[in-house]
Amino acid sequence: MSKYEQQILETGRRNDHLISEIEQSGETEILHSVMAYSRLHRIIHNPVTEGIDEG
Repeated sequence: MSKYEQQILETGRRNDHLISEIEQSGETEILHSVMAYSRLHRIIHNPVTEGIDEG
């Protein structure tokens, strides 16, 4: 595994941890989808037509 791939995996782990902490605080709700073929997942991860992924 390249150094770049390792960095991407570590960033993903760190982000998952931070999102969990935020959700557990109860002050904020994070919109996410783990079902790759759901309409919600397509909306969240398609910044060209929906814009949600870009913030």
